[in-house]
Amino acid sequence: MVTYHHKNILDGEIPGGVYLCQVGENVSCGACCGLYNVADPSRETLAEMLALRTRAFAEVPRTVEGILSFKDETEHRECQIRPYPEFHHCPYIGLIGDSLSRAGCLLHPLGKGNRGVDFRGLSYYGGMACRTYFCPACKELPPLYKKLIRALAGDWYLYGLIVTEKQLLTAFFGEMEIRLGRTLCEGDFENIMGNPAKVRCMRTFLQYRIQRPAAGSEPLCNYFFEDGLYGRKNTDDTGAGGEKSRYFRIFRELAWEFETADALREAEKNLDEILECLTR
Repeated sequence: MVTYHHKNILDGEIPGGVYLCQVGENVSCGACCGLYNVADPSRETLAEMLALRTRAFAEVPRTVEGILSFKDETEHRECQIRPYPEFHHCPYIGLIGDSLSRAGCLLHPLGKGNRGVDFRGLSYYGGMACRTYFCPACKELPPLYKKLIRALAGDWYLYGLIVTEKQLLTAFFGEMEIRLGRTLCEGDFENIMGNPAKVRCMRTFLQYRIQRPAAGSEPLCNYFFEDGLYGRKNTDDTGAGGEKSRYFRIFRELAWEFETADALREAEKNLDEILECLTR
């Protein structure tokens, strides 16, 4: 599969100009394959699931019958409860790369044991969809936003959850731009990446994506397709006894709800500190 060193070559070849799918030895996105649309989307559970699939697929004969039997056996073994029932979860997503350290397609022609044959036509959406689909974040987010996430996420689990969050990232970087009084530019990338304190602040914010500080009940999985089938609550109510927040767009996209006004104020204070560090 594509390594980190190839991503700059691909940047100019895909919608949005920044390649987001397979970007590093440990960093990749499997969100459009429904990776997180499972009953238990914790890091430990998903890592175990992907590892088991990868070991099992290594023993599968590369025939139509063998590959379809793998699908049936996988779906029989695994829980089929889906937070978003209409969002397909692909049984052919496993671990790829030299160290099997990132999520990816077991049917890809560069996959181990496939001998250059593209088996993705046997998947639910077919090979053409797998080759040509790009998520709204890829096509619509400003390039600098995507470059920062690509550089800072660190591993496949967090990266796939955060990079598809078009509305969340738009709201967060929009707050930065309000404080700066201008849009972010390439110089800001170097400014952040060259400053350890700013890198820590950015990574602290990215970790918010996998936290649920209080009463939030939204699935961790993000349904990012723009067909109106599922969506986050379109409200500025963050709980906390009806208290409103100046960061309601960010908290809404994080699916954070607060049991008390004090908890809301504390979250706002923490976000203030992150934004102040990044725009200082």
